[in-house]
Amino acid sequence: MAIGRTCTICRHAKRHQIEIGLVHKVPYRALATRFECSPDAVARHARNHLTPQMAAAILTAQKPSDVDLEELQRSEAEGLLAQLVTQRARLQQHSDLALELGNGPVAIAAERAITSNLELVGKLLGTLVHRHEVTRTSILVSADYLQLRTAIVDALRPYPGAAKAVGAALHRIESAAARDIENSKRPLLIEAEAV
Repeated sequence: MAIGRTCTICRHAKRHQIEIGLVHKVPYRALATRFECSPDAVARHARNHLTPQMAAAILTAQKPSDVDLEELQRSEAEGLLAQLVTQRARLQQHSDLALELGNGPVAIAAERAITSNLELVGKLLGTLVHRHEVTRTSILVSADYLQLRTAIVDALRPYPGAAKAVGAALHRIESAAARDIENSKRPLLIEAEAV
């Protein structure tokens, strides 16, 4: 704990509310958004200036703040959702008006904005999840490698000592790759948590 000089959070007008959030494990990003500061600044303040004694005092205080952090998070999420729904309604009106006036490009732009709005609402509600598939392919089973291997073996036939050494080296590499393939499971599927 490096107490040292003050940071931007130490000088922040809502420092005490930020510290209450930190003690109650509110995510840095949520605090930064709510109090208009950087998540890195919140993290540095937690690491360097929020002593265990301060955290204990906050936790044991009768009324640390009038702010109910869970209610704050819930109301912020509800407010964001309400704003997105209102925005989508306005965008739909713009799209309809543009279509009535025969302005196709504006209608298309409004429809794109509506789609973006729906994606954001889906993420907020946890209905959209990004999936990434990681596939591992060994070069040793590619047609190009097999052609190269054949060419090397054919070129070394007149030189039995070199052919034996290269063959042994290729065998080691290919055996190790075969073990890796056998030991690996099916392609890894990573599912992101909705934020």
